[in-house]
Amino acid sequence: MEPKELVKKGYDLFAKGDMQTFFNEVVHDDITWIFPGDKHPMSGTHKGKEAMMKTMSLIPQLWNNFSVSPEFMIAEGNKVFAKCKATADGMDTIFGHYFEVTDGKMSMFMAFDDTLSSANAMKK
Repeated sequence: MEPKELVKKGYDLFAKGDMQTFFNEVVHDDITWIFPGDKHPMSGTHKGKEAMMKTMSLIPQLWNNFSVSPEFMIAEGNKVFAKCKATADGMDTIFGHYFEVTDGKMSMFMAFDDTLSSANAMKK
């Protein structure tokens, strides 16, 4: 599977809520997920599949009706960038996601999200 196809599969599985398949088939055991900043609940460099699972499990606790879907993706070699539409109750914005694929799985995920809009939409 080409890197762009793998990333698209990841978004599709996330949208369906099939996190088991997402983590088993799409995410590399040694993934590094970088969410810039230091004040957002998801900020930090999260290393390994378990750390990513723990951090992603915060999403339903933080936002109602959260969704993210790619509007387009650009790929070069093992690198993919996706411009995404992100919505939740009180949020309708743009996210940018950068990925690297190693051995057929996502090994790097760097979020360039609209943290102000996402923070404003968090459950109180």
